[in-house]
Parts: sequence; structure tokens; C-alpha cells
Amino acid sequence: MSTSNTPNNPWAPLTAMNPWFDASQPLLNWWAEQGTQAIQPFAKVQQAWMESMSQAMQAEMQFFQAITESHEKMAKCMMNASGSPESNRNMADCYQEVVQTLADAQMTRLHKASELSHEFRRSLWEEL
Repeated sequence: MSTSNTPNNPWAPLTAMNPWFDASQPLLNWWAEQGTQAIQPFAKVQQAWMESMSQAMQAEMQFFQAITESHEKMAKCMMNASGSPESNRNMADCYQEVVQTLADAQMTRLHKASELSHEFRRSLWEEL
């Protein structure tokens, strides 16, 4: 049976021009399959890397959001400061709260960053 008569033969125009091409059809099909199969692992690794980068960017945006909220809170505290001893205590309390919030956000950021490294390695090994 000639492969040039099959409906899904991408090489059909070439077999009409070159009779030897029909004989080498199985080799060409195998070669084309190998080319596409070789690309798949690279695409999967690229996808795993992009997902890891997306998670890292989300973690950074959460950290930036915490920074913004802390700066907003500190600005409100400074606007309400009047210079009295009570106001100074409130300012110190506000400052301590802001510092604690930022420290917690930084620890969360570092924890997520360490998880990303392990998650990326795990997904990389799954794809390979």
C-alpha cells in the first residue's frame, strides 16, 4: 500500500515528484515525531518556570501591598500627632505596630520564597 494515497500524508506532493520518497516515508514520519517529542520537555520546563515566576511575582505584590498599607497607617498617625506626651505615646505605638506588620510581611515573603525554590525543583523533576 502506498503512503501517498493516505488522506493524512503531509508528504503526498513530494511522493508524486520523487518515487524514492515513498520508500523513505516511515523514516521521515519517525524523524518528524522525534522533533516534536524533543520539544515537549523543554516546553514543560518553561511552563514550570513561568508558573514559579508568577507565584514569585504574586508574593512580591503582597509584600508591596503590606508596605503601602504600613506607610498609609504611619502617615495617618503622623497627621494626628499634636506634640503632646499622649500623642507621642500614640505615635510610638503606631510606629511599633507598623514595624511589626512589616517584619511579619518580610517573614512571610521569605517563607514563600523558600517554598518557591522547593516547588520549582519538584515541578521540574515531575516534568523531566
